[in-house]
Amino acid sequence: MRKVLEKILRWVENAVVGFSIAGVAFMVVIVFYQVIARYFFNKPPKWTEEIALVTMIWIAMLGAGIGLKNDIHVRVEVFMSVFPKKIQRFVEIAIMVLIGYFGVQMTRYTVMMVQRLPNRLAATGISVAWMYVPIAVCGVLVVMCAFLKILEQIASLKEGRKR
Repeated sequence: MRKVLEKILRWVENAVVGFSIAGVAFMVVIVFYQVIARYFFNKPPKWTEEIALVTMIWIAMLGAGIGLKNDIHVRVEVFMSVFPKKIQRFVEIAIMVLIGYFGVQMTRYTVMMVQRLPNRLAATGISVAWMYVPIAVCGVLVVMCAFLKILEQIASLKEGRKR
């Protein structure tokens, strides 16, 4: 189970990195186009700001979801260092359970909210929901990464008993 989840998350992480690189490049191009249109033709397109904003939200939320897998989020290490190593693993499991629960709730409430959003962005006509969907996707990624971390801690505890 753990190996399958690791493989899936590795594939998802590579897809997120690829999407992020393409997204940033796309944002640079459309913002550059907007600047050129504004300063040289005095007629900036309105759609570029909205598309850049939606793209940035997707990049940020997908990156935040994968950030848990790579331990790049802020932690309070002083709290953990007080406990013995074995207790630290149990605390880590408890933290990951809470983070996983947060991811579930984040996804649940975002989906409920997105279903009720009738508004559209002014310039492009794109549904406002597209600005919130990445929060639900981030929640799913958080749940998957938290579950993987829990499996890793349990495996670490089992290895500790064998020694």
